[in-house]
Amino acid sequence: MSAATRPGLRLRDIGVTPGFVGTLVLLTTASQMSFLAFLLVMKHVSDGVLDTHNTATAIGFGVLFTAVVVLSGWYGHLRSAMLGAVAERIGLTLRAEALQAAVRNAVRTDTTKGAVVLREISRVQGLFASRAAVMFLELVGAVVAIAVMFGLDTGLGLIGLAGAAVVAGLGVLLHRAAGNRLRESAEAMAETATELSGQLAHPDLVRGLGLAPATLARWQHRYAAALGKEEATHRRVGALEEIEKLVSELLQMGAFLYVGALLIDGSATAGMLISVYFLMSNALHPFSHLTHSWESWAGGVAAWGRLRQVMRRDAAPTVLPRDPEAPEGLLLQDVAFHPPGRPAPVIGGITLHLPPGAVCTVEGRNGMGKSTLLRLTLGLLQPTGGRVLLDGQDSVHCDREEFGGRIGYLPQDVQLLDGDVFANIGRGPGAAAEAVVAAARAAGAHEMIGHLPLGYQTPAGQTSGLSAGQRRLVGLARALFGDPRLLVLDEPEVGLDGAARAAMRGAVERTQARGGIVLIVTHEPRTWADLADLRLILGPGGTWQAQPQRPEAATQESDLAAVG
Repeated sequence: MSAATRPGLRLRDIGVTPGFVGTLVLLTTASQMSFLAFLLVMKHVSDGVLDTHNTATAIGFGVLFTAVVVLSGWYGHLRSAMLGAVAERIGLTLRAEALQAAVRNAVRTDTTKGAVVLREISRVQGLFASRAAVMFLELVGAVVAIAVMFGLDTGLGLIGLAGAAVVAGLGVLLHRAAGNRLRESAEAMAETATELSGQLAHPDLVRGLGLAPATLARWQHRYAAALGKEEATHRRVGALEEIEKLVSELLQMGAFLYVGALLIDGSATAGMLISVYFLMSNALHPFSHLTHSWESWAGGVAAWGRLRQVMRRDAAPTVLPRDPEAPEGLLLQDVAFHPPGRPAPVIGGITLHLPPGAVCTVEGRNGMGKSTLLRLTLGLLQPTGGRVLLDGQDSVHCDREEFGGRIGYLPQDVQLLDGDVFANIGRGPGAAAEAVVAAARAAGAHEMIGHLPLGYQTPAGQTSGLSAGQRRLVGLARALFGDPRLLVLDEPEVGLDGAARAAMRGAVERTQARGGIVLIVTHEPRTWADLADLRLILGPGGTWQAQPQRPEAATQESDLAAVG
């Protein structure tokens, strides 16, 4: 059964409706018309009022001028406020949902691609918060300014039209000349930062083997090269922008001189001479901003497209009701997983029923799909065929918060969240103290925690200083919190000493005794032989074999010892 997906993220979901766009257009037009009115008022004052020395008229026009300026600024403020509200709504509306989609994307692909999802939101927010979102609307002002220039004088209009074409052409040349270089230099800087982070991920190894000088020397060489490339690119971009600025000023000066010549001939007025400078500025600057903001606009639009795709593909599946006909316990019903592009499936049609109190070990060589099977069981991956039910509830199509409370999971690489030991075991800061201590005791971690500097309040994040064994015991206590119905352990014996292994076995025995179901991925089947009811052995190409250790405790729709 495929996951139900939403129709896709739409602009109206964040408030960008036709009415919103129409209001933006009206505000932009009103702002530009207010600017035009300002120019006409200024021209009229220069041409008529000052010559007649009519004080009352001059005061009236002054009040009108002030009102026009205030209106223009108010319209611009309203437009910015509307765009800012959309940017904020993107964060408030989408961040939580996108975070969940990012987690699902990270599980399905990798953590790097999952983290990209959150960066896409920032890029879309930046698009709406900047002028790039309305740069096309600002072209309305340029068109109005050129039209007014044609109305004043045909030659002046031609100068404005030609100037806009020249500025736009220079912007395109600037984009083509520097766009690729900017991207390449940014990628080079990002690669050097990633390289250094990767090499310093294990500082004890780097320092212990004396690799720090060679590592830093190699990184500094690449960093210097990337920095030099970036500086050269910025110098080139700066030079091209100065050229564009000079050409714009020359065009404005040319229009000013043209009207000056008309003034000498008596074909123009002083007001027209004053207005032409502002009209040329209004005609040229939007085209310049268009090319300068093109990268930001195109990047934001592309990020929006990618965000829609991810949130459509990795949206929360539809919650399905429990299957009343499903048997109690864990049921894998013809579960298969065949990634695109691979010649053979990783998991090939496993059908298995583990009743309450059953313990099953999952075995196989590296790369046979053991961890993949655990992810499918936990509902972290969507099967390409079949389904997984826990007491009749589909592990994919479920309320994840409710379903997660019924599961305990100890992965190979235990990741403790930022916060103290208490919050990690209790899966949040609001857990009952009795339940947290009970889980720690069940995992054999209570005494260890008591020897920590701050006990249960000891920080447990990435930089906490807890040893691998301590982290694993805290992770096991978290898995046992709340007496989960299903306990999934991925190579739990790794990195544990004899006492810790005994505590791990004790936790499995207690889970089994109270009717919980335990699934253990292991390379040491003898460690669990006396507890396991069933051995599930995975082979290449999705093949599998189920070997019951206690036939009465685990049943299968077909022969348990058959090869899948």
